[in-house]
Amino acid sequence: MPLLISEAEVDALLSMGDALSLVEELFAYTGRDRPSNQPRRRVGSRKGTLNVMFSAVPGRDVMGLKAYPVSPGGVNFTVLLYSASTSELLAIIEAGRLGALRTGAASGVATKYLAREDARTLGLFGSGVQAATQLEAVAGARELELVRVYSGDSEKLARFCARMAERTGLRVEPAAAPDEALECDIVTTATSSTRPVFDGKHLRPGTHVNAVGSNFASKAEVDLETVRRSSLVVADALESARIEGGDLLPAIDRGLLAWERVVELADVVSGCIRGRAAETDITLFKSHGVAGEDVVLAHEVYTRAVSRGAGQRVRMFGG
Repeated sequence: MPLLISEAEVDALLSMGDALSLVEELFAYTGRDRPSNQPRRRVGSRKGTLNVMFSAVPGRDVMGLKAYPVSPGGVNFTVLLYSASTSELLAIIEAGRLGALRTGAASGVATKYLAREDARTLGLFGSGVQAATQLEAVAGARELELVRVYSGDSEKLARFCARMAERTGLRVEPAAAPDEALECDIVTTATSSTRPVFDGKHLRPGTHVNAVGSNFASKAEVDLETVRRSSLVVADALESARIEGGDLLPAIDRGLLAWERVVELADVVSGCIRGRAAETDITLFKSHGVAGEDVVLAHEVYTRAVSRGAGQRVRMFGG
């Protein structure tokens, strides 16, 4: 019988530190253990869109999918986790928190391998749920001394900075303008904007950029100049980037970037491709979110839930 695991149980079973280790594990797999990820698929009705993404992770002998409908009424995330060997449905998991953890962790892993070793400051664009886990993840990858946050909603921004300062123990301060957030070693964008949120000509040499918010071809958080100035462009999955990489596609169309220059994070983490080459390089990580991240975290949540007696068994398939 599959285990039904709630959002609250996911939060209790998995920390950001756990997520960082698990996502790094995923991108370190090589050879026959390397995951197979299918890009996000979308179908729409007049009132909503259903998003589905799926993956097989041989290194853990599991496979699974994440499905989430988006409509004016909101969004709900669910992961189905299966045993690859037996086809058994292992778990049905509420996955809002899980998704925020894995998205943050991907940027944290990218930061670990691409940012300068002496990077101590983070410029963060956005003040929502995803921005919070982005901050936590980058703080897990580098010993941050200061975080500057820019958001268009000043009241929400103030609350976010106070909350995250209390949660992390870091100096988290509002930025009065986008350029203030660019005066940092690491820059992360986690917004719902459809247009670039800063001017790439103001990026300082040596900056590492995590572009997270856009997973549509028609949306971009970073501009052409940011892509043009980046010595190394890394994507979590090239196949997804070709379909929904709105931060990269305009540069490809204008000849400022070629797909041959875009490398996958797995190749950097596994050591197949060198990361940062010089202290003055600008590096760019384009995150789309791959289902393997959801599956690895879901499997760990399931394993811990079984060992700790969490979750609720659901009678299905005649069980």
